[in-house]
Amino acid sequence: MKIRSNDTLMRQWEMLRMIPRAPRRISVRQILENLEPLGFRTSSRTIERDLQNLSTRFQLIADDSEKPFGWSWSREANFAFTPRLSISQSVALLLSQAHLRQLLPATAMNELMPVFDMARAEVSTSGWGEWASRTAILPMGPNLLAPEVETAVQVDVHRALASRRCLSGWYRSKGKDEPKEMIMHPLGLLMRGSAQYLVCMLRDYTDIRHLALHRLSGTRVLEMEARSLPDFDFQRYATTTATAFQGQGRIVLEARFRAQAAEHLRETPLSVDQTISDLGDGWIRLRATVEDDQTLRWWLMGFGSNVRVDSPPHLCDAVGAELAQAASYYTRDLEEAVG
Repeated sequence: MKIRSNDTLMRQWEMLRMIPRAPRRISVRQILENLEPLGFRTSSRTIERDLQNLSTRFQLIADDSEKPFGWSWSREANFAFTPRLSISQSVALLLSQAHLRQLLPATAMNELMPVFDMARAEVSTSGWGEWASRTAILPMGPNLLAPEVETAVQVDVHRALASRRCLSGWYRSKGKDEPKEMIMHPLGLLMRGSAQYLVCMLRDYTDIRHLALHRLSGTRVLEMEARSLPDFDFQRYATTTATAFQGQGRIVLEARFRAQAAEHLRETPLSVDQTISDLGDGWIRLRATVEDDQTLRWWLMGFGSNVRVDSPPHLCDAVGAELAQAASYYTRDLEEAVG
């Protein structure tokens, strides 16, 4: 009798693990077929009786709107019978919910909500209860509002990436009024600031493009398998090539900074080969190998009169010309005001 009781308990445990959350459902026949490879031989009548008994103790619902009838966990089920999350696991889950919301597919977020609820309940009575609300990631520049992305586009992009299939849609390039229809071969998804970008190849080309999701419309996941590139590693690409915005290659930057303005560079270097030497009179000289891209130029110009670029010459000329042009606007306004 004890062996039979253990078999029943294990069978019912496996059944509970098979049942999906609503609106998805599973039929008695499917449960029966899934139990057989696990070594449980029983009947449909026994499964139905088990489900009826389990539904009195767990948040299970039967959908009899169409045949075959299906069983689901209710949307509000908290899975109290599962192993408890540790405090560390709970804090990590709540932080991921706060900071990775845009990168997780909507379907995944919906399915994870009960887990997030479990995590929130787990930390509510501990000293870590407010950790997620007391930590934040701040941008280095202005906190720009995220551009609006169509829900259907977001779902299609996630589906295409997950299934490694092509995506068709209309894309409006920056500065253009009319969108163009194109077929995309997705490679990955990037977030730059508050905007999301689909890293992909177009049509039969092999060059890698970044398409802003908020400029996509009318998307559709195709049956066609997406192409990739030999030995392409998205994570390596994201941390190297993709970090350069309108990159022009590596350069050795030499610049003079006011010591106070550049103090943080001693603690957070620009590169592993960065060197800083004191010049006296409140100035320092910095030397570092960096990517020559638009982000670097914006960063340098943000220091205003607290920096002077010495090398390479083309970067010195470009930054100087940009600052001179900006200064002319203010000079012109001052002259007009005085006149």
